[in-house]
Amino acid sequence: MIIMKSVHFKLNGRVVGGADEAGRGPVLGPLVLCVALCEKDKEPFLKSLGVKDSKMLAPEKREELAREIKKYCHIHVQKITAKEINSLMKKGVSLNEIEAMFVSKALLEIDLDIAKQVDRIYIDSPDTVAERFTNRIKSHFPSDAVISSKLHSSHKADVVYPIASAASIIAKVTRDEEIEKIKKEIGCDFGTGYPHDELTIQCIKDNVDNPVLLKYLRTEWSTAKRIIAEAKFKTKQVKLDF
Repeated sequence: MIIMKSVHFKLNGRVVGGADEAGRGPVLGPLVLCVALCEKDKEPFLKSLGVKDSKMLAPEKREELAREIKKYCHIHVQKITAKEINSLMKKGVSLNEIEAMFVSKALLEIDLDIAKQVDRIYIDSPDTVAERFTNRIKSHFPSDAVISSKLHSSHKADVVYPIASAASIIAKVTRDEEIEKIKKEIGCDFGTGYPHDELTIQCIKDNVDNPVLLKYLRTEWSTAKRIIAEAKFKTKQVKLDF
């Protein structure tokens, strides 16, 4: 896990927050979670900039908005590696629980003085029952966590609340930057890293024995298991034929 914290100015007055992720479903690369905080009266300004759910924006626009968001928001980012995800999933920890664990870590990074100023933190829920996701997050808090009563999970929070949209943009831009670094390290353009992406599948097949790729591969994903199993079977067949 890598923690990034961007706090270069003081928040005054009442504060609102948003939380979202990028990279929940890919078979390659990290899961990135972001909590963004801004002064409550700045949220309409974020909307006027064009801040919206990152999936609704072109990459260039996301990068432009990310630079603006950092001028007005405190940013708390968690980057969870494929290795960490694999380790937790082997222990039977669900993806929803993993996300809740690391959202809680990001929320607990908020300075106490700021936490006391927060009115509400809007969290985009991956759970079909949004309130259940709130409770998952709270289960990782100490009993005296000031932020505990401020959480509100909902579906499409990243569409409805500009501050959650801001978190969505930062998470997506951060993950995209990580993906470009990984591509250079592996020496393979694997596209998005999602199981439906043909470039992703081909890169995994071509590098299934490459230890560099294995650092970033979510081996507990069914797609990765299938490709690895097929590669091992082909290797075994070649040895038998020989």
